[in-house]
Amino acid sequence: MTITQPDQGTTRSGPRRLGGALALVAVTTAVLVGVIALDVYVNSFLAAVVGLAYPLIVLYAFAVRRDADSNPRFQKNMVAWGLGISVVGFVAYLAGTEAWANLILGSGRTVQAVVVDEKVTDALHGTGRAYSLASTELNDDVPGGPLTESSPRFKRGQVITVRMDPAGRVAPKLPGEADSSAYLLAFLGCNVLIDGTVLWSVRRPKESSA
Repeated sequence: MTITQPDQGTTRSGPRRLGGALALVAVTTAVLVGVIALDVYVNSFLAAVVGLAYPLIVLYAFAVRRDADSNPRFQKNMVAWGLGISVVGFVAYLAGTEAWANLILGSGRTVQAVVVDEKVTDALHGTGRAYSLASTELNDDVPGGPLTESSPRFKRGQVITVRMDPAGRVAPKLPGEADSSAYLLAFLGCNVLIDGTVLWSVRRPKESSA
């Protein structure tokens, strides 16, 4: 039985591939966090424009992989890998914006508010409701915009308790939703999946034996 030994070039390429993967993890994470910050503090349109860089970075990084030519299976599925990571990145973006808003509301104020108006909205998961609120304590509109709900839970004139950001950076939420850690866990889970996939993709193929 003859065992094919890897040459020195292949052996040295391992650390280079790992270094490239770690760099990709760092860059994509920074872009994702930056896009979420733009969405929260600036506007969602600018965040969407900048967010287009995320899939481009992933696809380009996979396209210029040093071992792409010597790994036909990876070369064949390269686009699928990049698109899959981009989809998970989009889910992480959605979860991250909500998680960031919850962190801001965590240091906000809990106030009594009156439902002033109700508007039907279109959301990714279907039709929802947006409620314009007026604070009974501040004698003014609740800062941050309307309260968004996925079902018609409130009526005009109804008094409800909401958590708001006095600076108006994010929309108000019900206290239970603002205190939920589900979005933060989803964001972290998506990042672990993305980072793990990128690192797993640079593994060296098994040596063939005869």
